[in-house]
Amino acid sequence: MSIEDKKKDRFLFLQKLYDTTDGNSAYMINMWKLGDELGFDRGKIHNVVDYLIGEGLIEPKALGGGIAITHYGIIEIEEVQSNPDFPTQHFLPMNVIHIENMNNSAIQQGSSYSTQTINFSADKTEDLKKIINEIENIKEQIILDRLMFDELVSEIETLKSQIKSPKPKNIILTESLKTVRSILEGVVGNAATPLIIEMINNMIK
Repeated sequence: MSIEDKKKDRFLFLQKLYDTTDGNSAYMINMWKLGDELGFDRGKIHNVVDYLIGEGLIEPKALGGGIAITHYGIIEIEEVQSNPDFPTQHFLPMNVIHIENMNNSAIQQGSSYSTQTINFSADKTEDLKKIINEIENIKEQIILDRLMFDELVSEIETLKSQIKSPKPKNIILTESLKTVRSILEGVVGNAATPLIIEMINNMIK
């Protein structure tokens, strides 16, 4: 793979992370899921993430692939978006990055990307609140290691903050729910977890 192709992959990944989190370093995203959405194999994801962490553009947040964009990563992406004809320290000019046949691409050639938002109906908001309440009720009862427990608590807080937002972001809600589901799927011996998983599946199907 050429150096130019490597730079493109790194940019695509960081741009996707920026758009998924709306440029908010407080949100944690699973790097494997993010890379899958870009069509990257696991080897490529690992190499891209290692580079971006090494350059201080993203940071690891949890075991299992939890990452977040850093302040410097946000600056880098916004510099590219503001000056698409010029390279940055790490990336090629935005307008020379050609994307073909990529689903859910985080880039629009020659323009900045607008994160998709969704205005939840009252019914969906109530369903989400029920999921949060169910998780809150069992979180102290289920057996998880400390890192996984902290990740679960973090995702609950993310969901709560999105409910309070005037414009909840569908992609952030979806990723948080997927992470919660993944954590709960590893829990054994609690009768409530299958019900919560089913509720999540109904929300994000």
